[in-house]
Amino acid sequence: MKSKASLAILLLTLPVFSAVAQIHISGSLHSSLYAWENAAQNQQWDYYQGLRLRVTPEKHANFYVQTNLRVARRGDPSDWEERVYNTYLNWRSTNRRLEFRLGRQFVYYGVINGTVDALQVAARPGKNFNLKFIAGTDAPLDRKLEIQDWDSGNVFGGYLSYRISGDAKLDVSYFQRSRRDDIVWQQLGTALTGKIKPNLYYQGQFDYNLGTSELQGLRSRLTYYRDKWSFSGEFNRQKPRVYEDSYFNIFELEAFNQFRCGITYDAGNYQLGLQNLYTSYEEDNSDVVILTAGTRWGTVGLVYQNGFAGDNTGLYGEIRYDIVRDLTVKIRSSHYSYERRSVQLSEDATSFSGGLQYRPTRPLLLQAEIQESINSFYDNDVRGLFRVNYSFNQ
Repeated sequence: MKSKASLAILLLTLPVFSAVAQIHISGSLHSSLYAWENAAQNQQWDYYQGLRLRVTPEKHANFYVQTNLRVARRGDPSDWEERVYNTYLNWRSTNRRLEFRLGRQFVYYGVINGTVDALQVAARPGKNFNLKFIAGTDAPLDRKLEIQDWDSGNVFGGYLSYRISGDAKLDVSYFQRSRRDDIVWQQLGTALTGKIKPNLYYQGQFDYNLGTSELQGLRSRLTYYRDKWSFSGEFNRQKPRVYEDSYFNIFELEAFNQFRCGITYDAGNYQLGLQNLYTSYEEDNSDVVILTAGTRWGTVGLVYQNGFAGDNTGLYGEIRYDIVRDLTVKIRSSHYSYERRSVQLSEDATSFSGGLQYRPTRPLLLQAEIQESINSFYDNDVRGLFRVNYSFNQ
């Protein structure tokens, strides 16, 4: 097998091997074999091999190489394909006030969101200040081990976090994407989080689209804890994330408003929960009620929905039980009865999965699972999944 991802890891780690005599290597290997049947009733076998690796020189603990990748062979006939989720070099100063990261990385700071091939600089000029800057190019959508040219998509962003007090923190972020000298995404965001009393927490977030001069997103949330009870309320106003040069931008992109409220109660070994989600669209609305009951070994939930997209009634559950030490059985199942308004058709859908999880030694984890779904397309769709995960030097 000729894998670009494996070659990249070798090239990144060889300089470290040759430069120092002692290094620390940690990470994990995870393999998966998936058996399923396609629409033509042909048996398919998919194989996935993942690697997460960190290499650190023993005498230079502030420097390390990090990677997370996957190779796969799916279907028949098929070719090996790779995905590189992150591969970067990281260095930070001894006092941890300055940090540099170069390579493929996933970033999520305020409105900065995505996988990029870039340079990230983080600084802590003061006890209550955190600064981050990032500049580079968009990673390919299929996460291939290749770097896009600057004109195909470049990014720039900045993030400032300031702790006003022990109970409040203010974040400000800016992010833009450009293609062929045109800015196709330009966002400014602010967020304020903290607590008013020891048991009352708040969150406020405001995202503004500078390119269209419109509100992109708004979120406000309150959570209150008292003894065994918790109460939460949330309001969201969200517009779809569509870049200015996207095909989908030819459609009118309406924001939706959503109200969430929930309550939970801890009754000894049990936890009861009730949640309501009301979503308002331009010409319709949707109302969802979710009732849950959980213990340390499982959860069961009841879902009821009406309004937009039809009525939906569902029941789902999950059991996770330790038969003996290091041997766990897991069972999941759900059944939904729903409508499809576009064709005035009611349907039922049932899914089930059951499996075992066994840890013969602490670094090694074995998992086997059977999955089945029954709906209008499949009378009996059975699939099998087997996983092996091995961690080293954790």
